[in-house]
Amino acid sequence: MLEVEDIYTSYGENSVLRGVSFEVMEAECVAILGRNGAGKTTTLRTIFGLARCNRGRVRLKGADITRTPTWRVVRAGMSLVPDDRGIFASVTVDEHLMIAMHASRGRPKRLSPALIYEMFPRLAARRHSLGGALSGGEQQMLSIGRAMLAGPDLLVLDEPSEGLAPVIVEMLENVLRQAKDSGMSILLVEQNYRLATALADRVYVLGTGRVQFGGTVAQLDRADQIRNTYLSI
Repeated sequence: MLEVEDIYTSYGENSVLRGVSFEVMEAECVAILGRNGAGKTTTLRTIFGLARCNRGRVRLKGADITRTPTWRVVRAGMSLVPDDRGIFASVTVDEHLMIAMHASRGRPKRLSPALIYEMFPRLAARRHSLGGALSGGEQQMLSIGRAMLAGPDLLVLDEPSEGLAPVIVEMLENVLRQAKDSGMSILLVEQNYRLATALADRVYVLGTGRVQFGGTVAQLDRADQIRNTYLSI
């Protein structure tokens, strides 16, 4: 589904990624873990063309999308749930979902707004509310629902559990598990170790802009030095 090969990314003189490589297979959930500043968000920004890749290649379903404009990356089959949620304060919940439907034109429809409301009943109750009036948890539900409504082959999430109450995190875990079970590939950047390892088939650990570990959850559970050094676990 996704191949990231030896990518390097810098912000000015500051080198952030130094040869990051990983892959996501079809219908697989892959988690990327790491401390703040490890390069996780920059990795996603590089994949989506929001940060310039200085070296390396990114392929989606075999097609080279390196340095491709973001809207083309989305149209090719990836959706991003950003770490800031990207909710428009003056746009209603219904309108957010209609925008996602419009943006996904030409792609197979996996879901409808009605199904999103089934997944997130709290959004159904707030469908006429403005984005700026939603709680943090409701905004995250909307951000995920909007991304899923675009019909992606690969759903990419950047720290979806950050700042959320445990009951909301549990609900998000159930929704993401349903998405995975439906055949959707997932790339999950997360600091919540329990959530990430509960969902992931494989895990990569980033540290100082490099991949320090790649393997199964069971292998990571046994890698005490990696967890202590790069995850403080």
